[in-house]
Amino acid sequence: MKALFVCTGNLCRSVMAEYLFNLEARRLHLKDWRARSCGTAAQPYIHLPSDTSKALAVYGIRHVEHKPALVNANLIGWADIVFAMASNHLAVLESLYPDDRQKFHLFLEQAGLGKADVQDPMGQAPEIYAKCCALIKKGIQEIIEKNAKLPKLTEKPRS
Repeated sequence: MKALFVCTGNLCRSVMAEYLFNLEARRLHLKDWRARSCGTAAQPYIHLPSDTSKALAVYGIRHVEHKPALVNANLIGWADIVFAMASNHLAVLESLYPDDRQKFHLFLEQAGLGKADVQDPMGQAPEIYAKCCALIKKGIQEIIEKNAKLPKLTEKPRS
């Protein structure tokens, strides 16, 4: 599965989702499962907020090397599935790429966590980044469980 995560600036939410998805896919030995990310208004010269890296470090992701990328036809074509982090991103994707609508999904809704947006932590306190990252981690686990037909990742083994 090739998953593309889309937010606004490709600096917080979609980056967290990309790195967490790739971490889980490696951990679970899911061959050919890969994520990338982009933004609907990404600017390649803007640097990743340090709080994005700090939020990911909690999950063992210590090295985040990322340059924001603007959503484009090549990325949409690469992806098997595209996750919009908010409904406004979904609307932009559907407007720009109407022929690929079947690929587009609202992230939290697809994860079974409600038809809601992942709120943008940009410019907020570090704890908001941490909460956002935790929510995305939960969503990633649900999506992988659902699509890889795995047992619940959060369940404890039975004795």
